[in-house]
Amino acid sequence: MAGQGCHGLRLEVTAGQEDAVLRFQQQRKIRWAFNLILGLGDHIAQPKAVRMPTQAQLDRLLEKARATNTSTLVVMQRGQVLLDEVCDGRGRRPLETMSVTKAVLSLLVGRAVTLAYLPGPDVPICTFYPEWAQGQKKHITLRHLLTHTSGLQNVPAAPEEIYPSPDFVQLALCAELSHAPGTTFAYNNKAVNLICGVLERATGQKADDFAALELFGPLGITEWHWTRDRAGHPHGMSGLALTGGDLARLGELARAGGGSLISAAWLNDSIQPATTVTQRMGLLWALWHAQARYEITADHVEAVGASGAPGPAKALVQLQGNHSRSALTTLMRQFHFDPSQVPSGVQWFKECLGPRTGFCHDGWLGQYLAVHEEAQLVAVRQVAWDHPEAQTPVTGWPDFLERVEDLARTD
Repeated sequence: MAGQGCHGLRLEVTAGQEDAVLRFQQQRKIRWAFNLILGLGDHIAQPKAVRMPTQAQLDRLLEKARATNTSTLVVMQRGQVLLDEVCDGRGRRPLETMSVTKAVLSLLVGRAVTLAYLPGPDVPICTFYPEWAQGQKKHITLRHLLTHTSGLQNVPAAPEEIYPSPDFVQLALCAELSHAPGTTFAYNNKAVNLICGVLERATGQKADDFAALELFGPLGITEWHWTRDRAGHPHGMSGLALTGGDLARLGELARAGGGSLISAAWLNDSIQPATTVTQRMGLLWALWHAQARYEITADHVEAVGASGAPGPAKALVQLQGNHSRSALTTLMRQFHFDPSQVPSGVQWFKECLGPRTGFCHDGWLGQYLAVHEEAQLVAVRQVAWDHPEAQTPVTGWPDFLERVEDLARTD
């Protein structure tokens, strides 16, 4: 578990598959030998006893899921399915995971590292795109793309700049720098899309084809779709459709240390703070601190106003106080506070993390993939984009993580 602390956050089935299975088995034997040498052992060789959620707790979670227009809800504990419900009456089918795609992309990069297509997260992007081997861009690494610290200029609303572009990778390559690499956290869909380009250059395959052969295929995941741009690049920021059960299986793969597919070392690194800029960011995984609190003071309001953002400053007045994550999210929606309108580098709250609970990712409309480490739980929540109530406030379910945390508590 990570230590406690307070931080100010800067927001801004083919023959080939059969060959792959044999290769997985060989690599597992090799990695097992190296793990013994290095003293890593098996990530889950000696599981400790954990308390199973009661039926009443699961029933309460399911009731809340139905009340918030959830399409699919899945809960697993140490690989055992405790709950797998289709709540919208439309049958089990792959659903767009929105930004939760990023968590799967992290696993895919980990698979490429495990197979030695990539040396690790600190490889410079100019290794694959020589046009970046000059100026400040030569310092941008894969880690920067994975932690939203590349400094690339980015318009937060993807429909304004990214979706109209025919080539998401080229759009990222041509972006100017707003900040020096590694100095500022700014959630950056444009930069994440470039990771799919890096994977293609490194593996010789489109990222979705690589996923089919090296990640989804070995796990038996057959019902999926990954949207590509007009140039043929899979989206990195979103675009992957999976069933809730298959998304939970990918979460379980991460919780269990990568199994035979991804090195335990990569998984461990990806769910630790991966940048000095913020303690909340792993390698495309958000680190989950259930006890985190967010304090907003008059000084924060003044700083935002002085930055030339009077609209956000006015809304921020209504957010002053000390809040949990879900409470702050609800207030932001209520008073129409959009953090993307706050100039990069301006701190508008103080964050007190507390101990780490696990790791997760969420997405538009309230998509969630959450891993509770101590309770060894994986929880998935999906909402179909075409659900008639998809964009109503209740559908977002901002306290989903808190409800998952409830499953780990004594009833």
